[in-house]
Amino acid sequence: MADDPAIASPSLVLRFPVPRPPAEAFAVLADRLTDGLRRLGIQVDPRVGGALKEGPQEFGRLTTWKPGEELVLEMRPITWGESPTVTVRLQVVPGPAGSLVTLEADGWGTVLEAFGGGPLDWYAGTLLPAVLRQLAPSALGDWVTDRKARRPTGDEAMTTYRDPVYHWPNFLSILDRIQLSPSDRLLEVACGGGAFLHKALESGCTAVAVDHSPDMLLVAREANRTAIESGRLVLREGEADRLPVPDAAFTCCVCTGAIGFFPDSVAALREMHRALAPGGRIAVYGSSPSLRGTPAAPEPIASRVRFFEAEELVSLARAAGFTDARVEPAEEGKYARSAGLPAELVAVFDGLGGGYLLLARKA
Repeated sequence: MADDPAIASPSLVLRFPVPRPPAEAFAVLADRLTDGLRRLGIQVDPRVGGALKEGPQEFGRLTTWKPGEELVLEMRPITWGESPTVTVRLQVVPGPAGSLVTLEADGWGTVLEAFGGGPLDWYAGTLLPAVLRQLAPSALGDWVTDRKARRPTGDEAMTTYRDPVYHWPNFLSILDRIQLSPSDRLLEVACGGGAFLHKALESGCTAVAVDHSPDMLLVAREANRTAIESGRLVLREGEADRLPVPDAAFTCCVCTGAIGFFPDSVAALREMHRALAPGGRIAVYGSSPSLRGTPAAPEPIASRVRFFEAEELVSLARAAGFTDARVEPAEEGKYARSAGLPAELVAVFDGLGGGYLLLARKA
């Protein structure tokens, strides 16, 4: 019986190929795993001996960290008494398509059995439904929306947002309205890959930019390295409804196309209001319902972003404390020409329209 592979095997084994070399695959996996756990409220200190915490409660440690090869977590998931140890090992080795990734959770069955359960109950009732849930239309649509627009992630998104061609018309429309100068202190909320920032900083202003996507902040850092090194730009990770910036610190605030993704638009606008000095101005680009289902907002994104009528945007701004709020057409076709986009893209913007600029001031 000791040689029976069913008994000798770990509690849980998951293997899958990835089309990347091991060093690259490991780096991406470790980064995505850390970020994914963080969004679930679990913090991992990525160094040997680093703690694994859920809130203030520590329940494990990172015991092995071999970049490009392996990481091991030792976990004690029962925090209300004596807990068996669960060893979670992530290994990456060369494979036919690039790399073979193996995730092993050894000892998990012992934890389940401590409460009169068994691996079969947990696999069938908890693990498999969670996996299959991610293949259902709503969860898959959420993943696509996050990856492409709501929280851009991955190589494709990083490439797209280095030069977001379809965003240049609204970028230039905003810059034309706000007329930045060297005396301005700019705040950009949801800065993406930093292309707007790069153009805005040509005015001589200083800026702070916030985004909740670590990948977008990496791209923004690359695009604006000189401004960061000279102290003219600071990048911060954060959410729109909890901006990591001081009160009354900015003369201008910009948000280019993200307001429809915020869980609470008024809360985000209220944070922008808090961050502005008296007399400070905002320019926020939002999409009208006419853009739903067009190339500017295709499915599944169209079902997960909020569209606004002009009067709605004005009402939101006033609810957040702004005065002198108004909405103007973004005139994307006009600014597509100014951006020097190809004629076929200009024609797309001429045909779509539908973008609004919310312009307002803090009293």
